Amino acid sequence: PSVGVGLRARRRWRAATMDQEMNVRAKMAKLKEQKRVADEINELLTRPGEDGLNESSRKTMKNLEVAVVVSKRPGFFEYYKPAPEVEAIQKNGEIQHLVKKLNRLGGEIAQLDAESQNIEAMRKPLKMSSGPELTSLAQWNARYGTVEKPVPSGFYSGFNDAPKIYGGTEHHRAFKTQSRTMKRGRLIR
Repeated sequence: PSVGVGLRARRRWRAATMDQEMNVRAKMAKLKEQKRVADEINELLTRPGEDGLNESSRKTMKNLEVAVVVSKRPGFFEYYKPAPEVEAIQKNGEIQHLVKKLNRLGGEIAQLDAESQNIEAMRKPLKMSSGPELTSLAQWNARYGTVEKPVPSGFYSGFNDAPKIYGGTEHHRAFKTQSRTMKRGRLIR
């Protein structure tokens, strides 16, 4: 029986190793595709001359600033018109399409990373557990109990309501103070 268990574990480890290699190849392909899409976006934004979207946006903003200044004067103002290629890119929403594609590829890469972590977990040998894992003090106390030590008097600082009552007048009722007095100790509870 123990030989069969070892053989099964080796086969599982070998299969996990092959899955990991395929996962790495798929991730590399997705990363190359993501780089290609990012380069395409960058090329559209930073084309030389007036064909780049960044330059067109800069000129449009500059033109609008001038238009605001000139608007107080009589006459007509000629607004900046972007190049036909830039208008076509904006109208077709190419940048938005490429950004969505870039985000989709990022999600697929994250999914491949998660699968890779799962495969790595399968490759590691299982450790023997000595019992349920304790993650909080409440779980520890429930399992092993709490320690109750007698506390000497004056060890903790205590807070008591002050007994002072302020007298009332014919227009206002009497009221008790909201202050508290502290009896000093070495620790605050």
